[in-house]
Amino acid sequence: MQNKGLFEELDEKTKENIAKALWMREFDVDKIPKDILEKLKSEKNSNHGFGKRMQHLLKERIKNPDSFTPSYKKVYKTLIQQSQWLSPQQAYAMTLFLGMDSSKGYHAIPVEADFKLPEDDAPQFDYQLGWHFVVGSCIGANGKEYGVQFMFWQYALLPPDIASYFGLSDIENQILELHLAVSEAGGKHHRSRPILVAGTTGLIDFSNNPFNYTFGKNKIKSLNEDSTFPMQIKGWGVDLSSDSPSEIEVDITLIQTKDYLLQGKNGCDPCCGGVGTLYYSVPNLRIDPDKSILRINEEMISLESGKFWYDHQWCNGMLPGGSPRVKVLRAANNLSEKLPGGWDWFMAQFKEDRELTMASIHSNEMKQFYEQTGSNPPGTMEVEVKGKYIDENNNSVSVKGNLKVTEWIKSVKSQYPDIYPVTNTWYPNRWEFEFGEDIPEDIRNFIMIPIVEEGQSGFFGQGLHYSEGAVYLKDHEGNSIGRGFAESTGYADTTLDRLKLSGISATEKMLNKLEIPQPSSLLKLMSSLYIMWPSNKSKLTKILSNCIDTD
Repeated sequence: MQNKGLFEELDEKTKENIAKALWMREFDVDKIPKDILEKLKSEKNSNHGFGKRMQHLLKERIKNPDSFTPSYKKVYKTLIQQSQWLSPQQAYAMTLFLGMDSSKGYHAIPVEADFKLPEDDAPQFDYQLGWHFVVGSCIGANGKEYGVQFMFWQYALLPPDIASYFGLSDIENQILELHLAVSEAGGKHHRSRPILVAGTTGLIDFSNNPFNYTFGKNKIKSLNEDSTFPMQIKGWGVDLSSDSPSEIEVDITLIQTKDYLLQGKNGCDPCCGGVGTLYYSVPNLRIDPDKSILRINEEMISLESGKFWYDHQWCNGMLPGGSPRVKVLRAANNLSEKLPGGWDWFMAQFKEDRELTMASIHSNEMKQFYEQTGSNPPGTMEVEVKGKYIDENNNSVSVKGNLKVTEWIKSVKSQYPDIYPVTNTWYPNRWEFEFGEDIPEDIRNFIMIPIVEEGQSGFFGQGLHYSEGAVYLKDHEGNSIGRGFAESTGYADTTLDRLKLSGISATEKMLNKLEIPQPSSLLKLMSSLYIMWPSNKSKLTKILSNCIDTD
C-alpha cells in the first residue's frame, strides 16, 4: 500500500485529535509540519498497524496464560475478530476489556520506591500507565478567581518487548491524552474535550535536562537545567458543550516552594508483586505573575497569584485492573471479593502554607452510592480517608480522617456528546472532613465546596467518566481557610460507550461476550490449597507485610 493511501486511511476522529493537538480547529494538511506528515502516513501509524499489533498481543495472551487466573480465551478470541483495523483511540479503548493478565510484560513496579529526583519527573514509558497532573486556583488581574486542571495522561499500548518486536520506540508505543479545564468562580466550568494521539504520529516528544515534554503544541517544560521547576504548562482546547461552547488556553509558570512529598508508603501506593503505583507530589507551587496567563474565548487574563499542586504517578495493573506478577499473590486474589473500582481524591492548601492530600478507595460496602442515575440523589456517604499532612516547615505525617458527602450533583453535560454521551450520574458535591490531633485544631474540621454550581465532570479518551474541579475550603462557621481540588472516579457506568469507542457493536450480547470471567469454585479451591502449603503461606505473609501500608 502506498504512503498516500495510508495517509488517507486516517479516520475523521484521528484527524480531529491531530488537529487539536496542533491547536487547529480543523485538520489542515498544509499546516502540518513535514516531518509529522511523514509519520502520519507511515505503516506504524495506520489503522492496519494498530489492528495487527493488538491481534498479536491478544494471541500472545491466549498462548501464554497466567497461572491462577481464569481463562480469557473466549474474550480474547472475540476481540481478535473485532480488531483487524483499529484507530489509535479504538485500540486504546479496547485495552479496558483485557483480563487480569493485562499487567504482564510491563516493567515491574519495584518492591520499594527509590526515586531519583528530579530525574524521575521524566515520563516512565516502559510502565503500563502514568500521568503528570497539575491543578490549582489563581486570581486574575480582572479580580476573578479561576480553577485550573492540566494533565498529560499516558498509556503504553503494548508491553515493551512486544512494542520492540514491531519496531516501535518507547514513545511510539504511547497513547497520550491532554486533560484541560478552567473553572470561573461563580460562573462556568470550561472543559476541553479529551485530546489524544498516538506516539506513532510524531506529536509526542520528551527530552531531559532541561525537562521538556511536548504533545503537539501543548507542553510541560522546565525553565532551568537540573531542576523541573520553575515549570511551564501550556495547553489549548475546545469545550463543545451545547450550552457553553468555548475555547480555552493556559500558559502558566509555577515556582517550587516546598520539597517533593512521597505519597503512600515512602512513594509506594502500593507496590506489591510487580503491580501498584509509584507516587509523589510537590505542594504549594506558586504562580509567576510575570509569566502566567489564561484565555477563555477572546478574553486574555493575566494571572497575579495562585497556588498549585503537582502529582506524578506511574503504575501497572490499574486500568484495566491487572494481577500481580507473583503466583502466590494471584492465588490469594482469587479468594478476595473484587472491589468496584474508583476513588475520591482531594488536595487542600490552607492558609499559612499548610497542605493536606487524602484519598478514599471505593469499597463494596459503599456500592449503593456508585452508578446512581435516578431522579433523587444518594443519601449521606460516610467513608474513611487516608493521606499526608504537610506543615508550614515542610514536615509531613500520615493521617486518617472521616469524610461525609452531604450533597450531590447530577452530570448532565458533555464536552462532545456525539462521542461521549451524557451519563446522568450523581457525583459528590459537598465534602465534610474530620481529623484528629495530627492536624492543627483550626483546620482539623473543614468543608469543601465547588467554586462553580454546575458540576465539573469530564471524560477520558477511552470513555471513562470522572469529576474534577477546584473547591473552596471553609470552616463550619463559613470562614474561608484555603483552596483545594476534589476528584471522583468510578461513579458512572460507561461500558456500552467504551464498546463504541473500541469500534465494537454496543449491545448487551457483545457485552456478555466480553465480560471478564471471575474465578470458578475449582480455581478458588486450587488457590486455597496452594496458599496453605507452608512455604507459600510464609512467602505470602512476607510479601504482604512489605507492600501494605499499615500507617
